[in-house]
Amino acid sequence: MGRGRGVVPLAAALSIPLTGADGSPLGDRPLVVVIATVVIAVSLVVQGLSLQPLVRRAGLQTDDERRQREEVAARHQLARRARAHLDGLALGEAAPDHLLDRLRAAVDQRVDRTGREGHEPEAEAAYRGLRRQLIAVESDELDRLHRRGDVDDATRQRLQRALDLEGAGLDDRDRA
Repeated sequence: MGRGRGVVPLAAALSIPLTGADGSPLGDRPLVVVIATVVIAVSLVVQGLSLQPLVRRAGLQTDDERRQREEVAARHQLARRARAHLDGLALGEAAPDHLLDRLRAAVDQRVDRTGREGHEPEAEAAYRGLRRQLIAVESDELDRLHRRGDVDDATRQRLQRALDLEGAGLDDRDRA
């Protein structure tokens, strides 16, 4: 299966001389060239259309669309797990309601906006501590999804990197 698929048969068909040894035209040469071209075109089209479903069915390669759906489902599951953890914290009154509400909004929207003006430094530090706790919970859930086979390595690495970056952003705010 080289790059020149179809080149050799077409070259062979085109190499048939236009005239015979006696100088008379070869009448079937155009037919041979047309048949060779049609066979090459049909075989390439059939291979091209059947190869991707065959590879997908054999599980040899994942397609981008499936990977995207997998990532969206994993993100949804991570957010649900983080939300459940927040609900547990609220029941145990482990943190003030206004901080839990902020965390719920961040989890629901997957946006972490802790640098707003007007917040007292103690509340910001408490918020970042709780957010780190949620990142750890989401990371554990991601590992569980990966072990269970619900997400592949590439998806796990991409999501873990996003969690790590968010955690690093929280660390940068502590240093500032």
